[in-house]
Amino acid sequence: MKETLKLFAVFLKIGCFAFGGGLALLPALKRELAEKRDWIDSDVLVDLFALAQTLPGLVAINVTGFIGYRIRGVKGAILAALGILLPPIIIITLIAAFLQTFADLPLVAKAFRGLNIAVVVLIAQALFVMGKRGLVDKVTAAVFFLALAVYAVFSINPVFLVLGGILLGLLLRRGTVE
Repeated sequence: MKETLKLFAVFLKIGCFAFGGGLALLPALKRELAEKRDWIDSDVLVDLFALAQTLPGLVAINVTGFIGYRIRGVKGAILAALGILLPPIIIITLIAAFLQTFADLPLVAKAFRGLNIAVVVLIAQALFVMGKRGLVDKVTAAVFFLALAVYAVFSINPVFLVLGGILLGLLLRRGTVE
């Protein structure tokens, strides 16, 4: 029971300080779960993160559910998801209650601009971590840049890019496995 509550507390802490949604969570999850506590391997974390992005719903909930389940089963999945969800729900509720009163203050506007910059940095860091793990050779780099170009030119739904990547991976793997 004590370990399960510790899991909840760790995800609650991450939920308090990880702004920016799914990708912005990756550095915090890696630091807290893989580096500080050795609860999960960094490579497994990135794999779970990639899997969570392919599913419908919030990436943050999907990935924390996977991680919590891996660490403590169903209870872990539920408590990890609750831990990551509670802080933003409380913060958003408070902001909504007071935003009309303070939204026009220059200090508040500057704070939100600064927060946006911090989120971009966190997302860039997550992309770097995932890129290091995923772009392992010329073929994976070529597939990445092809998918990026297709998305940029045609604005195709990312779900189709993910499905295309899965299909291409299976086809390429089929050629290398006897």
